[in-house]
Amino acid sequence: MIIIKIVLKYGKLIGIFILLELLISFLMGFLNLIGVKSFITSFIILVFNIILYSIYGYKIGKTTNQKGLVAGFITAIILVLISLILTLIIFNNLGFKSLFYYLALIVITMVASMIGKNKKEGSTSDKK
Repeated sequence: MIIIKIVLKYGKLIGIFILLELLISFLMGFLNLIGVKSFITSFIILVFNIILYSIYGYKIGKTTNQKGLVAGFITAIILVLISLILTLIIFNNLGFKSLFYYLALIVITMVASMIGKNKKEGSTSDKK
């Protein structure tokens, strides 16, 4: 029963994540086609991913029973692997800079998960 809950939790997380990533990729690709500079669209994707990874890390931190760091790391690895696969499928390239980018996203997710875990613990201790 616990395994089913975990699969459903991460399945929903992964499904929404893939949908949002594909949506922003196609939207930015469309903006590139109509003449928006690639620097601007790359910046928008960067900000979008930072916000998205932070939200997912925070949500996982609030709902987990593990340490925030561990839950954030697991979530970040899953999300980064999906992003890497989507990057290789859609853009067909992966550079050295991308590895630092994904490492930064892992750290952001872990920090957001720790913050979410601390907020969860803080709200339960306030009720006592």
